[in-house]
Amino acid sequence: MADRALNLDDFLSRFQLLRPQPSRHALNQRQAAVLVPIVRRPQPGLLLTQRSPLLRKHAARSPFPAAQ
Repeated sequence: MADRALNLDDFLSRFQLLRPQPSRHALNQRQAAVLVPIVRRPQPGLLLTQRSPLLRKHAARSPFPAAQ
């Protein structure tokens, strides 16, 4: 089977074509964003973080350094 891995430029080009689909469930809800860090390494990986529910201040701040 042919190698179907995307390089970073291919991934970004395809990702930019995606548009959010409207949802009837989204009425009366706050907007949110998801940050997906992309790193250049030989093996792909995914970094997950969970903000503590005890942190009430700076709710819009990113848990990733320099991503404000």
